Amino acid sequence: MCARYTLTAEEQEILKAHPYELVGDYEPDANIAITDGGLIITSDEPDKIQRMSFGIVPHYAKSKTLTFDTWNIRSEEVMEKKTYEPLMRHRKTCLIIADSFYEWQKVSDKDKLPYRFLTERKTFCFAGLWSQWIDPITGEPFRTFGIMTTVANNTVAEIHEKKRMPVILHRNEEMRWLNKNSSVETLLDMCKPYPDHLMKRVRVSKKVNKVSTKVNPNKGLDLIQPINTDEETTMF
Repeated sequence: MCARYTLTAEEQEILKAHPYELVGDYEPDANIAITDGGLIITSDEPDKIQRMSFGIVPHYAKSKTLTFDTWNIRSEEVMEKKTYEPLMRHRKTCLIIADSFYEWQKVSDKDKLPYRFLTERKTFCFAGLWSQWIDPITGEPFRTFGIMTTVANNTVAEIHEKKRMPVILHRNEEMRWLNKNSSVETLLDMCKPYPDHLMKRVRVSKKVNKVSTKVNPNKGLDLIQPINTDEETTMF
């Protein structure tokens, strides 16, 4: 699963990894949640980095309000779902640029400990699908995305109760994920757990538990700072 992630890298670091046109302004975000904006590269426009809203609004929806869980897409079931099957069939694939994601360890019914998960790269990409909804009144397009998920590796499964994790692509898989000539089988073959030896996790403050709102923003870079504990996994 992945309902919260981060992109806090400097703009030049993002463009070094993905030297394309950045559409609009960029601001680091240490707490990207459902309905927030994320930086996306699509199979339709692979030379652009654009901003979309987290959580897929299907093209057939009556409004752009999310009515069910469309932010995580189970890769094992994607071809069985009305919302996602057409997106895969038409290769509406995308790269979701990130530099970490959060998961929570359940301690009790009232207490959960947040962890931040990183890879060996400063920035990386989740495999995703994207969709476009057209406002019936204004005709304005509204673009949204969801993250593909798979079974968790040990680094995540030791923390995550549901044993799921986002699909993190290796660098040499990113362009294949965007290739419209790739078969569905080829795409789904990439939906596997990221290797444990290329990941680490760190405890972070419970401040990140709070979803940011316009009234009460919670986006500060202090959210990603590790809490020193014996549980921390150190690698690289």
